[in-house]
Amino acid sequence: MRRMVEGNGISPSEVCLKSFNQNFEDAINVEWVKKANCFEAIFYKNNLEHIAIFSRSGILNEYRLNIPSDYLPETIKNFVSARGEIMNTVIRNKGNMIEYEVIVRDKELKRHLINFSDIGRIIEEKKL
Repeated sequence: MRRMVEGNGISPSEVCLKSFNQNFEDAINVEWVKKANCFEAIFYKNNLEHIAIFSRSGILNEYRLNIPSDYLPETIKNFVSARGEIMNTVIRNKGNMIEYEVIVRDKELKRHLINFSDIGRIIEEKKL
């Protein structure tokens, strides 16, 4: 079953569609984006925005989910809350490795992107 947004003009390969349907039942408002070496599916499930990245051969390489900050592990939430206002939170599953990506706005209104491992270790931090 194809669940693409009409008129977006992108048609991923059948193998990508099959993989998508196997991994993401009940997805709605699916929009496909063609990148250099992959296809991205942007969609909603359970009222949350998801992004799935597939190789051209249909392998699910990465999965991202925009989550409410309340879904962050407590240690990460406490750390970033002390740094400023949480603007955006994403959980990433890449090859069964979980990471959290948080955008924080400090008291000077500067934004910072902080990537955490699943155990709360900072992987990367940069100003936006």
